[in-house]
Amino acid sequence: MWNDFIGNPGVVDQLRRMVAARSAQRTIVLAGPVGVGKTTLATMLGLALNCLAPPAPGEFCGACASCAQAVAPADLPAMLAAALEHRADEVKGNVREAAPLALALHPAIWWYPPDGDVLTMSQARALIHQSQLQPDPGRTWTLIVPDLDQARWATQAALLKTLEEPPAGVAILALARNSLALLPTVRSRALVLTLAAVPPAELTAALVARQHPQQAAALAARLAQGAPGRALALDLTAYQQTRREAFELLRAGLAAGRPGPYAASVFRLSESTRASKEKLESLSEILYSVLQDIVYLQSGFPEAVRNVDTVPELSQLAQRVRPSSLPRLIEELDRVQSAARRNAFRPLALAGWALGLAAEDDAMR
Repeated sequence: MWNDFIGNPGVVDQLRRMVAARSAQRTIVLAGPVGVGKTTLATMLGLALNCLAPPAPGEFCGACASCAQAVAPADLPAMLAAALEHRADEVKGNVREAAPLALALHPAIWWYPPDGDVLTMSQARALIHQSQLQPDPGRTWTLIVPDLDQARWATQAALLKTLEEPPAGVAILALARNSLALLPTVRSRALVLTLAAVPPAELTAALVARQHPQQAAALAARLAQGAPGRALALDLTAYQQTRREAFELLRAGLAAGRPGPYAASVFRLSESTRASKEKLESLSEILYSVLQDIVYLQSGFPEAVRNVDTVPELSQLAQRVRPSSLPRLIEELDRVQSAARRNAFRPLALAGWALGLAAEDDAMR
């Protein structure tokens, strides 16, 4: 039900009123950071449009025969992985062209996640075809397009006519991290609603209401930067373990120019990313957050620090890194991630970045 959504009550209420007024069958852009709840909210809109026993105008019950058919948001990653595995086993040749990726979250709710890095032209054609089909009586197609702002402009342009005037019985939800990255002609054809990060106190209270311990909930809310999806999915124990490795890597890299086993420690820690691209992504994300926290401390804004439970360690690192070099360190970490996406040897790329930190330690001594 709508009340289960965390944060952004103004946007939620606007969607509820649109369903009640029967004006939601159109193109809507939901914009906001990763994890703020765009896919969840789009799915809720689809359920409200298709609920068989709404308790009030614009509401959905969550229990009728229609609502019960929806896939839970937490199950989407496993569902996507299974679909990709099945397609790889069954489809020969150009799989993205022959079998455009589209998943049914409900008989009337279809999800078009990026196939590879972005939404493909074949997915755009599949969405247009789906929109032309007649839904069952009483149903409304709800077509969800994540990360449309990341799609190539030619792909966005191919959707313009459908976005401008969806057929009767169709609602299109285009999701974007940044609505300004969409083609202006896409924005002009849609109602743009922006989801803001949820304030820490509000997100903490929502996590506590879902049986999270108070202290853990407060830390998760801070680490997630107001993104409920991230906070709910966060494995705090695993995060803290990876963060310990990040701190150890930074300390070893800074001291790598000194006598001792520091360089060996860099290679040992970097080696942990060999078996898993996800491990490098997780470690990199935490390194970004640590570097950001160092910027906050050096700039005199300790209240903005995300990793609030590690301020002593962050303060020590902040004294060993020149403020002027932080943009370069972040850019070089960007290059490590980019190299990893091109199948470069992950441990070597990360070790090279960490060993470059030794110049910082030399400069500050």
